[in-house]
Amino acid sequence: MKKLLPLLILLFYSTVNFAQNIALVRGTVTDKQTGEPMLGAVVTLKNKSGYSKSTGTGLDGSFIFKNAPAGNLEIEVKYVSYQKYETNIELAANATRFVKVQLEAKVNNLNDVVVTGHGNRESDQSARKLEQRSDQVLNAVSAKTIEVSPDITVANVTQRVSGVSIERSNNGEGQYAIIRGMEKRYTYTLVNGFKIPSPDNKNRYVPLDIFPADIIERLEVYKSLTPNMEGDAIGGGINLVLKNAPDDFTMKFNLGTGLSQSVADNGFTNFGNNDKTFRSPRINNGNNYNASIGDFSNNPQHFTNSKLPLGTIAGLSVGGRTADKKFGALVSLSYQNIYKNTNGVFFQTDVDPVSNAPLVTDIQSRTYSTQQQRTSAIGRFDYKFDRNNHVDLNASFIDLAQNQYRYVSDTSLNLARTGIGQGRVTENPRSDRMVQKIYNFQLHGDHKLADNFSVNWTGIYSKATANENRYQLALITGRTLQADGSVLQQPVTIDALKGQTQTFAYNSDQDKSGFLNFVYTPTIANTKVEFSVGGMYRNKTRNSTYDQYTLGLPLTQSTQYYDGNIDHNTFIVSTLQGTPSDPLNYDFTENVGGAYGQFKFTTGKLQVLGGVRYEHTDQNWVDALPVTQLGKTGSIKYYDFLPSLNLKYMLDDKQNIRATYYSAISRPNFYELIPHTTGDPDADYQEVGNPYLKHATADNYDLRYEFFPKALDQFLAGVFYKRIENPIEYALVKQSSSLDYVSQAGNFGTAHNYGFEVDVTKYVRHFGIRANYAFTQSKITTTKREDYKDANGNNTFRTVDQSRPLQGQSKNIGNISLLYKDVKSGFDAQISAVYTGERINSVSAYLNNDVWQKGFTTLDFSAEKRVYKNLYIYGKATNLLNTPYKLFIKLPYPPLGKPGASGQAIEYQTAGENTFVRRDTYGQYYILGLHYKL
Repeated sequence: MKKLLPLLILLFYSTVNFAQNIALVRGTVTDKQTGEPMLGAVVTLKNKSGYSKSTGTGLDGSFIFKNAPAGNLEIEVKYVSYQKYETNIELAANATRFVKVQLEAKVNNLNDVVVTGHGNRESDQSARKLEQRSDQVLNAVSAKTIEVSPDITVANVTQRVSGVSIERSNNGEGQYAIIRGMEKRYTYTLVNGFKIPSPDNKNRYVPLDIFPADIIERLEVYKSLTPNMEGDAIGGGINLVLKNAPDDFTMKFNLGTGLSQSVADNGFTNFGNNDKTFRSPRINNGNNYNASIGDFSNNPQHFTNSKLPLGTIAGLSVGGRTADKKFGALVSLSYQNIYKNTNGVFFQTDVDPVSNAPLVTDIQSRTYSTQQQRTSAIGRFDYKFDRNNHVDLNASFIDLAQNQYRYVSDTSLNLARTGIGQGRVTENPRSDRMVQKIYNFQLHGDHKLADNFSVNWTGIYSKATANENRYQLALITGRTLQADGSVLQQPVTIDALKGQTQTFAYNSDQDKSGFLNFVYTPTIANTKVEFSVGGMYRNKTRNSTYDQYTLGLPLTQSTQYYDGNIDHNTFIVSTLQGTPSDPLNYDFTENVGGAYGQFKFTTGKLQVLGGVRYEHTDQNWVDALPVTQLGKTGSIKYYDFLPSLNLKYMLDDKQNIRATYYSAISRPNFYELIPHTTGDPDADYQEVGNPYLKHATADNYDLRYEFFPKALDQFLAGVFYKRIENPIEYALVKQSSSLDYVSQAGNFGTAHNYGFEVDVTKYVRHFGIRANYAFTQSKITTTKREDYKDANGNNTFRTVDQSRPLQGQSKNIGNISLLYKDVKSGFDAQISAVYTGERINSVSAYLNNDVWQKGFTTLDFSAEKRVYKNLYIYGKATNLLNTPYKLFIKLPYPPLGKPGASGQAIEYQTAGENTFVRRDTYGQYYILGLHYKL
């Protein structure tokens, strides 16, 4: 014990002495000019005794060194495109020292041009600064946020923005954005700030699922417009800023594979899709050509099953600038090959003529196997002649090829049938191949002609195309009652009249556009005022061809069994010349001219931007209807004056208050004006055109408070109001020539849409949270029909006014993302949840019979980890909750014995609860891959 005590005393004093020489160094790294925190900057702390330790800055630009030795220390900070920072500090024993580092961007002084290094334009900091400095109300999502998110398409990225929800396609992928409850028709899609044509065969706006997410530098969502922007965006605009040439050589590469849980559980159905002929026999050979059976291939009706096809995700981006920094170039390539399944149930509905209650007449079991192949190639090139003259060329090619197998089993609920497969059913296996392409070329120039006068111009050529081949077989099953009471659906025969239906659809949408703007910036009363005037002109030509051929059975072989191999059956061509008189064979031209005058100035803390825009629209079409039929030709002309005013009051360098007003329009889609009588085969109701459809106009108001305590943190809160005249919506109506309901676009008086949004982002060292919530309330009053039995017992009806929300508008939308990032270890993780409240899916002509989509929540996860220097492994998992898509009518399903009851208990329907209409499930999707950053 006597020997141990001195040893313990020595150890204690040694420990105390060591602790007294240990200290803490912490600090922040920011951009000297903008104050942005520099995420991922490399900070090294060292001394002359050999101590050296490095770390990376966190999400808020902070760094920390624990157990640093006391004494004289050197701090070195490095960040791409910024000058190296070095300083020395004196650190006392057992003390804490805070160091504030400000980095300066690299500047290259040339003989006739000064090129300043930019911060990382793909960073979160850049997106936050854009939101703060913009002239209008907008939200931005950076490429970095997209990279570490679960999303691989632009459509799915948009749902992370406050006030934005998405409309999904039948494979569960997001396809269109709904901004502030305004359906997709009320928004436009821009690429680098300019509109492009749409390959969609129905809408003028671009389906966002065609764009892979890894080709963009930033996603911008405009919620207000300025006079120099095109005015057909009542809901707002979505701008895809494509990747640009970086200041230094950069290369990124990724390669991954994907797996659908539904495909893993059930396999995947393929069909022969090697046929390259998209055009119909009529288009290839002329209107008078009589098609023969040799003009059609059975290949698309050859179905096979794959047990576990794996997806592919690949991308490559290479870019940089020359030594003198005058010329920059970037090339970006992307490829995705995704396999997914959808399983669903759908009820065909009607309205009871006695009680106005919904009835269900048919039940369908639906199965989809969908393969989507996205290919994109982007090239951006720019040249700086000198400090006053700059030109750039943007060229892009986007391609989405979709192969979809669909199987529908339709059971009529007549004769006391109560579920799928009870009694004779019809079966419809179908193959559908659609290829959508977008070609876009933009040539742009900026020229400063004097100190206070400049001009910029843009010339654009864009073309979008869509080719679709659809083959559907009509089958009828027999009904054999088994000893145990079950029903055997045998034998399976081909419907002698319908047989095969083969559809050929092609459309192209071509734009030739020019833009010219002049900017004059004089000083008036000691205030610099920016005046700008300009104009644009766009010539749009859309061509559509449509043919449908029916291949029936020969009279001598009118009963043919189907054993799963179409080659064993014999067909004849029933419609020899296709459908040359179908109105979906049309040529449509649209010429839009625009001019504007705009002013902008800042006085004190108030920035004012206002002006007026003029747009003239001239539309003409010719379709294939007989000359005696209404709607063969059409011509529509109108003009609009669209004033706007944007006020931004800057409380200080971190806080803004915005107040905006703008007037906007929404033009009908081409498909809606042409008096067609056919439609989307996946639509629940046949669609018809309306040549009397008017364009919608609106007055839009915004008020928003913005707080940016740090460059990555933000708090946004705002309110908005929209008054829409002649809003366009689809309604279910009965035409005099049909007993069935059809879906038709129409104008519905005046609509009101208002709400508020809250958007919060907060980062602390390695942890972050992004959350937003939007409340939207809209109101439109339309006339509805109500069927009832009068006092004399006769069936009759009356018309009543009913108010409802706008189609597609959800009252509540919420997003929350929890993030973790450790720059030192190279680990990122994110879990994201999105809630979308219930909304109207389709509008009925009958009182209280609108079809609603049930509110839903989706949950996604993503993570990445550095495994070696610039090599990372990443994983993404989407739709973790396997959230179903559900449709219903807000009237109880009639119980037995009540007026309007179907007479029996129906599978999937519960007496007294809302009438069930549709349910689809898609399964989870998983991605695992590697990406390399240089």
